[in-house]
Amino acid sequence: MSPSQLTNGLRARWKQLRASFVAPALVAVVALFVYSRALDWGLPGGDETWAADAIKPSAPLAVAFHNFGHGWNSGWFWFKYPPFHAFLLCALYAPYLAWLWATGGLAGFQSDYPFGLADPVASLSMLAWIGRAASAAMGAGCALLVYACVARSFGRRAAVCAALVTTFAYPMVFYSQTTNVEVPYLFWLLASLVGAVRIIEDDRRLRWWVLLGAGAALSVSTKELAAGAFLAVPVVIVVRSLIMRVPVWTWIRGGLVAGLSFAIAIALANNVLFNPLGFVQRTKFLTQTLPSEIALRYAPYYFPIQLGGNRGAGVELAQLSLALSRLSASLGWPTLALSIAGFLIAARRRPAWTLLLVAAGAGYYLVSVRAMLSLSLRYLLPLTVLCCAASGIAIAELVRARTGPAARWRPLGILVAALAAVWIFAYGWDVNRMMAGDARYDAERWLALQAARRPRVEIYQNRAYLPRFPEGIDVIEVPYEQRDATAFAERHPDLVVLSSSGLSGITVRYKQDWQSDSDGDSDADSGYSPAQRSAGGAVMNYTRDANAEFLRRLTAGELGYTEAARFSVTPWIDRPLIQSLNPAIVIYAAASAQPAAILPRPGTAD
Repeated sequence: MSPSQLTNGLRARWKQLRASFVAPALVAVVALFVYSRALDWGLPGGDETWAADAIKPSAPLAVAFHNFGHGWNSGWFWFKYPPFHAFLLCALYAPYLAWLWATGGLAGFQSDYPFGLADPVASLSMLAWIGRAASAAMGAGCALLVYACVARSFGRRAAVCAALVTTFAYPMVFYSQTTNVEVPYLFWLLASLVGAVRIIEDDRRLRWWVLLGAGAALSVSTKELAAGAFLAVPVVIVVRSLIMRVPVWTWIRGGLVAGLSFAIAIALANNVLFNPLGFVQRTKFLTQTLPSEIALRYAPYYFPIQLGGNRGAGVELAQLSLALSRLSASLGWPTLALSIAGFLIAARRRPAWTLLLVAAGAGYYLVSVRAMLSLSLRYLLPLTVLCCAASGIAIAELVRARTGPAARWRPLGILVAALAAVWIFAYGWDVNRMMAGDARYDAERWLALQAARRPRVEIYQNRAYLPRFPEGIDVIEVPYEQRDATAFAERHPDLVVLSSSGLSGITVRYKQDWQSDSDGDSDADSGYSPAQRSAGGAVMNYTRDANAEFLRRLTAGELGYTEAARFSVTPWIDRPLIQSLNPAIVIYAAASAQPAAILPRPGTAD
């Protein structure tokens, strides 16, 4: 081969590599930019967070200690989540903690606040930022994995469109900037699906079987809700292999490799080798077979899930309708419409690919979503992203070059695609705007102006939904049983701070085990009313009547308190909001204290 031929060959190879590299690099840069705009949301916050059910900064260290600090096979388990993501965060914490120790910022770990930290607020806030940065990186990874799922079957343009639609998906923008486990478990789920896609695309290398098994294991080890997505995937692979007459030994060997990868990853991620009883007890806890006396040592209540069972057509249709409404809110109706079109296009061009994704989504719904009696937007995140992948295929089809009579429709397709892109951008980017301009910031500034009076402030909700309180304000967290009009009149606080999120926490009391009758409906005869029932009719939680009446009278101005300030941010596009996102903050003050002691009521912050 002559030097010129070698040079030309290297140039051609470079062009090919550059073409395959530029598109995913663009996706990664855009996703990281979108997912880093509000990483400082609510910081510094010490060991608290504004995201409901997010992992607090100290939690990974506590999980690691309890897993390894009680000796071999202690049986301890974390009732909220599997331990894998906590272990991963501990690994990411390690360099910063080592630096703190070396510089005197960490005197030694302690179980209670300030945990041995010289400056706990600053240090815990940095740990929170590290955890959020991990979510942002995994969110960008999700966009890249969507790209990988689409690229070989539908081309680079469709893959870029799918990845960008995923990047701006409303729940993705939010959860990629918190320490909730939603984006991490989705990352591993999508990694497993990439392996499955490569397998049905007839790539017979064992690496994809390893990715299929290990990705599924790590996803379930981050949050077990992911399990349903994987149940039908092996069936699709086997059926496709039989139809395409793939040698039986090929997919049997691959299945064994995937199964072994799954088992090894499960054992390592869940600390099964050192604490096997903990893994067994958490599994029994989730399947509601663990005796209550053991479960309640670790968890204050059972999760509101109902596994299996015939619930009747009416209940099933109601759950399906609720899931569709949540999915529509996550995507927005234009993206939902595009996803339907995208699946239809995919079914015609790549039926095996379409069947794989539909099977993963259907399995996830039937096993995971169907069981969730309290259905939040985040529980639909895997379905949301699968729809985003299909939406990208539809957008690419709209702008595809055409010949013949169909060419006249291309300008219209480009216009529709452009309008859809603007809408998708606004729907997702608005989350960053709402986080950066969170109404709690304005509420905090207003409260800081009151601090000179040293007012007594009452709160009744989880601090995740409330503003941070400046020094000089005496904040009283009123116990559940003392939230009634009589006790309130005796305390007579200066201010009451309410959030529009988490209002049910003021009045609702959760049963320890909602499936048992140990609490009984007798509570309804002693000032409690059933608030929520399961599909089978069991009472899951109660409303204390006195609390509900107190809240009604307070907000109606019947207790001598009037609204002194209200702070809220109006979304660009109206939608059901994630509970932790953009709560309105309302501050009530005693009427006798106005207007002398209370500053003039500000306008609504937009």
